[in-house]
Amino acid sequence: MNWWWPLDNPIRYESCKVVESSTMPGVRFRVRRMSLERRVELTRRLSELLKRIEFLEAGSEPRERMEAAAAAAEVDRIHLEWGLTALEGLEIDGEPATPAKLIEAGPDSLTREIVQAIRAECGLTEAERKN
Repeated sequence: MNWWWPLDNPIRYESCKVVESSTMPGVRFRVRRMSLERRVELTRRLSELLKRIEFLEAGSEPRERMEAAAAAAEVDRIHLEWGLTALEGLEIDGEPATPAKLIEAGPDSLTREIVQAIRAECGLTEAERKN
């Protein structure tokens, strides 16, 4: 039995997804979809930092809480660097927005929306991410 035959309509898969911003109408951004290799890469980049956050959040000192918040912001930055590939319809300081410029000087509400979209593509809900 021959299972390899040409398909008339092959399934088309895009490795990135374009999202229309709900916080800034007219802005579109492109995020990576999860794959096996991408999951391995992201897990490697985040594993030690997530362990550190868990340790710091267990502490009772204000300094530990501040360090945990800073580490959580670093997790967001890593998600943006890893998952955001392009932006359209946005200028930052008179120049077309890039992922690096968004991280450096972009609007916080859009940044949070994009991080949420990247996490959704990773298949994690907020509750799952915290566990």
